[in-house]
Amino acid sequence: MNIKAFLSLVAFPTLVMLACSPPSAARNNQPTTQALFRFQSNFWINLHQTLFREAALRRANNTQSASASRAPLPEAELSEGERRAWDHAIDYYAQNFIGRRLVFDQQLTHINNILSVQRGPAKIASPALPQELVLTLEQAAPVYRRHWWPAHDKANQAWIAAMKPAVERMGPDVISQLEKLFKHRWSAPQLVDVTYFVAEVGHAYTTEHPGHTTIASSESTLQVTDGLETIFHEGTHTLTDEVQDALDVECKAQGKTCGDLWHALQFFTVGDVVKQRLKKDGVTDFTPYAYKYGLYKRGEWPRFIKALEQDWPPYLEGKTSFAEAIKQLIRDI
Repeated sequence: MNIKAFLSLVAFPTLVMLACSPPSAARNNQPTTQALFRFQSNFWINLHQTLFREAALRRANNTQSASASRAPLPEAELSEGERRAWDHAIDYYAQNFIGRRLVFDQQLTHINNILSVQRGPAKIASPALPQELVLTLEQAAPVYRRHWWPAHDKANQAWIAAMKPAVERMGPDVISQLEKLFKHRWSAPQLVDVTYFVAEVGHAYTTEHPGHTTIASSESTLQVTDGLETIFHEGTHTLTDEVQDALDVECKAQGKTCGDLWHALQFFTVGDVVKQRLKKDGVTDFTPYAYKYGLYKRGEWPRFIKALEQDWPPYLEGKTSFAEAIKQLIRDI
C-alpha cells in the first residue's frame, strides 16, 4: 500500500479504530490514545504565534532578507482603528521578542504555556503574563478574530482531523517502542497546539516540563505521513535525556566532539520506528523526514549519518545492547 491508499483509510477514523486498534491494549497496560496526545486549535496561541511571525517578517523585510516563500498575512480590509491595533501589536513583538528563539527562550516558553490554557474569547485570565503583553494581545484579538482566525482555525481543525486517526491507531505501538529504545517513560498526556504559523526551524517545536508541542498546520512539509512522523518526533523530545547523557559520557570518554548527534539519532530512531509501524498498515513507500528533506546533508550531520546507519540499526533490531551501540557509534564518528 502506498501513502495515498493509507490516507483513504484514515479518512474513516471510526472504521479504522475498530479494525486496527489492538484489542488487548488495555489488558496489556499499553498507553492509550487519550493518555498520549491532546490536540487543540487555541485562539490565543494562534494569535501569539501569528504576531511573532509577522514581526519576524517585518524585521526581515526591513533588512531586505525576507524569503519570498514566507509572505506576510494576506492583506485584509482593516479599518483605521484595526490597522493601528494590529501594527502596534506587531511593533510590540518586534521590539520585545524578535531575535529570540521560541523553542529555547524561557519567557517565550512561559508565554506559550500560559496562553495554551486560556479559553476566554476576549480576555486573558492570567496574572502570570506581563500586563503590557496581555493588553497588546487583547487589543489585537478582535482584528485577528474577524479577519484571519476563521480560516486559520478551519485549517487547523482539518489538519487535526487528518492526523488524529493515524496517531490514535499507531500511538500505543510507536510510543511503547520509543520508550523502550530511549529508556525513558512517556509523560502523558502531551499537549499539541496546532497553529497556522510557527516561526521556528521545521515549523514545529517542543518544550518540556510539561511536554508541549506547537506545530504549523499550513506548512507543506508537515502534511500526511511527514506530519505524522513529526508529531511522534516532537513528542519524543521528552524521552531523550538518557540518550543525551549516555552520548555525552561516551563522547568525553573517547575524546570526541559530538555536537547535536543526539538530535540526528532522535530523527533516525523515530523515523525508523514510524516506518516499521506503517509497514504493518501496508505502507511501503514511506521515507523518513530527515532523509526526505536532506537534514543529514546539513551542518555536521553528514559525519554522523554513516555511523548511525552502520551502528544504530542493530540496537533498533534488538541485536545489541544500548551501551554497546552507543560506544560503537561514537567510535565510528
